Amino acid sequence: MKLDRDIDVTTLPDVYEPSEDSFLLLRSVDISPGESMLELGCGTGIVALHAAKLGASVTAADISPIAIECTRRNAARNDLKVKVVRSDLFEDIRGSFDVVAFNPPYLPREGGSTSWIERSWDGGDQGSEVSVRFLEQAWKHLAPGGRAYLVLSSIGGLMSVLRAARERYEAELIAEERMFFESVYVYRLKARHFGI
Repeated sequence: MKLDRDIDVTTLPDVYEPSEDSFLLLRSVDISPGESMLELGCGTGIVALHAAKLGASVTAADISPIAIECTRRNAARNDLKVKVVRSDLFEDIRGSFDVVAFNPPYLPREGGSTSWIERSWDGGDQGSEVSVRFLEQAWKHLAPGGRAYLVLSSIGGLMSVLRAARERYEAELIAEERMFFESVYVYRLKARHFGI
């Protein structure tokens, strides 16, 4: 998708503001009108809003109640239809999707995460725990031929996530952006097996 500057996205305190990784994911997602999409860890809902404007049937989910409210407000502000659900990954998600997009918390933990904004970047001790949990569940929510887009970081346990992906997915690196202290990647994942 391309960034649509007519989409007005604002944030709330303690919600991850769209950054380089958000825009890299946005540019990487390929979706067609009529397809179904789930944005996990939606934050402001920026990816979900763009997909909805293109005519996709969109669900946005986040564990943070503040992010859920932020996405609802942004959808209303832009007069876009987005179903918004509070969920820890797929816990409260029903059904399957043509596209699942996820910009997970991927930085290694530094101390305890107490605020929602800290939790939005806390990927566990190695930075890979949330992504690995995602991989364990995502295949069950991909429609036949569906694809997942996952943001990963060079400092967030990248190799352990890719090893975990091998069991169930074909993983293809489709985008990369080098930043000051890390490289951020987007992988497109397709499930190897359905109904297992």
